[in-house]
Amino acid sequence: METISIAKVLKPQGIKGELKCQVLTEKFDIFSDLKSVICENKKINVISGVYRLGYVYIMLENVNSIEQANQFRNKTFYIPKAEYGDLDENNYFIDDLVGVKIETENGEKIGEVLDVENYGASDILIIKEKFCTYSVPFIAKVVLKVDINQKTIVVNKEQYEENKV
Repeated sequence: METISIAKVLKPQGIKGELKCQVLTEKFDIFSDLKSVICENKKINVISGVYRLGYVYIMLENVNSIEQANQFRNKTFYIPKAEYGDLDENNYFIDDLVGVKIETENGEKIGEVLDVENYGASDILIIKEKFCTYSVPFIAKVVLKVDINQKTIVVNKEQYEENKV
């Protein structure tokens, strides 16, 4: 089963077992309807999930104390990809981008995506070209078209060369 990471536990919040989590998704509304999460390949029922002030606070079934909650510190919560729902236009799952071929608008093959990272301003494509690896911003002036079905990303060659590091 394919899963998507949605939150990373930072610490227990309070004495009743609530968990303060870093949000790893842009779909904040999924937390209010969350029924269960997957942590270390185990399905755990969720009592409540509330997004507030940049964090999500999650109460898990059978986690009723700070000691029990501490077991989840620095763990990541996942949900099945099928439960995530549709993505907005021009949004992609990182797993769908890894391995995609990069080519110019003229069909010239450049390389392939190894990973996607984010440092705040925009997503960064990590691209392998022959014997080198480059970072390129995933922005509209560089990336002209993404076709997940064909596993290709078309880039503006001039902007690509200017922006790669």
